[in-house]
Amino acid sequence: MNDFKDVGRFKRSLDFIGGCVDEVFLSVPKIAKPFKPVRNICYSDYMRQVDFYFENGYVENPTDFFSISDIVPENRIIEDEPFKDGRYQVITYPSLHTVKNPWISERYLSFQNNRTGYLVRWLHPKPSCKTVLCLHGYMLGEPQQARTMFHVDKLYSMGLDVALYITPFHWRRAPESRLQRGIFLQTDDVAMTCEAMGQSMADLHTCFQILKQRDAGDIGLIGASLGGYNASLYSCLSNRHAFAAMMVPAVNFSKPYGPRFAKLPFKVDSSFMKKIEKVWELHSPLNHLPKLSMDRMLFVASRGDRLCPFGYLAELHQKWGFRRYRYMTGGHWLIFNGRSRGKAWYSFLSDMGFTF
Repeated sequence: MNDFKDVGRFKRSLDFIGGCVDEVFLSVPKIAKPFKPVRNICYSDYMRQVDFYFENGYVENPTDFFSISDIVPENRIIEDEPFKDGRYQVITYPSLHTVKNPWISERYLSFQNNRTGYLVRWLHPKPSCKTVLCLHGYMLGEPQQARTMFHVDKLYSMGLDVALYITPFHWRRAPESRLQRGIFLQTDDVAMTCEAMGQSMADLHTCFQILKQRDAGDIGLIGASLGGYNASLYSCLSNRHAFAAMMVPAVNFSKPYGPRFAKLPFKVDSSFMKKIEKVWELHSPLNHLPKLSMDRMLFVASRGDRLCPFGYLAELHQKWGFRRYRYMTGGHWLIFNGRSRGKAWYSFLSDMGFTF
């Protein structure tokens, strides 16, 4: 596969054009920023919330922050209808995640919708089919949307079951207020974001366990954007999945928007900003090492991506030593050789023994 250093002038031009398309999407939060209300918190309270992660050793040893349990909670099918020759199901379960930071626990748990998790399945009549578990992007997660994005029908026609993990604070887990729909990532509230990442890993593992309980065969992960971030991070906590494929993955959320761009009601000096950024980056895959073999991981990204900056992925490439990767021309949304993404993905599925 092509090396990320081997890029000519023409491809760099196309990367720039693809990145310009990304800027259109990035302009929305820039325009909205002046109208966003400033968070109501004082300096001492915010510092206390941030200090929790230092005092408990999570910044120094970030992997210790995450807790995944093999307990399978009571789960039930709340939607069940025909899909081709099989079934479409929506399964609910109570989140087992425990908020670690006591200073925000009450506020975090006040979002009632988020206490219930959802797992969507498109499954064949025969049991124990191999399963592709899809991890959606930020502010996405609606099943029909995911059905298109992950080409669920094609995967199903290949004899695979497909499942969709709903990330905390997304789809039916989102707050009632539309103004809070982006709550999963909050540059002005790094503690809430850190706890959301902790819940994301705990609930993803729960879904893995539920699938096993319900006779799923081998399970592989595919994640896009935020979903790629989650797949990478989960692969640092577990190696039970058959593979992990990361598509245009986020690796670090400090750019294009991070704590430095947040609106806070008090002045933040450089020392405190460094602490805020360390908590914000605690869950970045850059701060962890994979448990899953590199032979079972695929990274597909665009060099001109400005939503999930390619520079971070290049840094992760150097740290982890990728063995399977495909770097495309363009940005996050506009990709000029997009077919190579499909070729890399389906070739990877074959190598992982998921095609027949």
